Amino acid sequence: LLPFCIQQQTLSVAKAGIVCKLNCRATIIAVMNPRDCLYDNNTTLSRNTGLGTPLLSRFDIIFKLVDTSDASRDSNITTYLLNRAIQGSGYECGIDDHNGMKPLNEPWPMDKLRAYISIVKDQFDPVLSDDAALLLEKHYEMCRMTENNTLPVTVRFLESMIRLSQAHARLMYRKIVTLEDAVAVVRIMECSAFAYGGFDGTDADDVHSVLYLDPMTVDFCETADLDFGVFEYKLLERYGMVDRMPKDKRTKAFEYMGGAEGHLDPGANEWGHLENRVRDVRHEVYQDHYGRYHFPPGPPSHN
Repeated sequence: LLPFCIQQQTLSVAKAGIVCKLNCRATIIAVMNPRDCLYDNNTTLSRNTGLGTPLLSRFDIIFKLVDTSDASRDSNITTYLLNRAIQGSGYECGIDDHNGMKPLNEPWPMDKLRAYISIVKDQFDPVLSDDAALLLEKHYEMCRMTENNTLPVTVRFLESMIRLSQAHARLMYRKIVTLEDAVAVVRIMECSAFAYGGFDGTDADDVHSVLYLDPMTVDFCETADLDFGVFEYKLLERYGMVDRMPKDKRTKAFEYMGGAEGHLDPGANEWGHLENRVRDVRHEVYQDHYGRYHFPPGPPSHN
């Protein structure tokens, strides 16, 4: 019954002499524990969840959140929560260290966030730009070429990326799905069961193309925009689309990885020699005391 409702967005009722078809268009957010309460990395996602592959493929995003036993990470988390509780009435309380002034980067309250989502949902119906469509097409084709993904990649995967890119464009208050929206969606997909090469990426045909990020250990840092620019650069470099990236963003991302602005000349076709330098960034990522990974605050060193 559930796969039919998800696919057709209708529910047929034939009971007590009543025969009708009802609309069931709603967002489904489901959370479940693995079978036997322990996730087995040596078996399939379908076997761990007890759900068939056809049903799993109908969800746009599937995250694996495994709370592994790590003494250092567990100690840091408990220390953080207890310190928050000691400083206020609960661990969700805020710390007033701004002399009564609200910080500029304070998150929106829920009523403001609901109002914003309601506005963009009603007013915007974004359409794909040529660059965004090309990136989604290339990523879909690449994922289709490998048979080692956690879940089989079907046309539903492409439809999911289109829906999510349109949703991201709405969130950014845009009527056009830009290349940046498509990159953001690919990054989300690379944290999910639809990541290239599977959850850990070790089964990929080309390990150098793996961009999987574990959502349990990765979080945005203070340089989130630069981190996103580096990811966008690496992704577009994978598909030979670096020249589609705005020049100012290329410059910042390249300098962040230790390059020089004067070397950025897409017309000269000199992107090949940057491949090793881009991959070196993976080895320069540092881990904070909460167990989360971040890009370094400055350019990576090359000795």
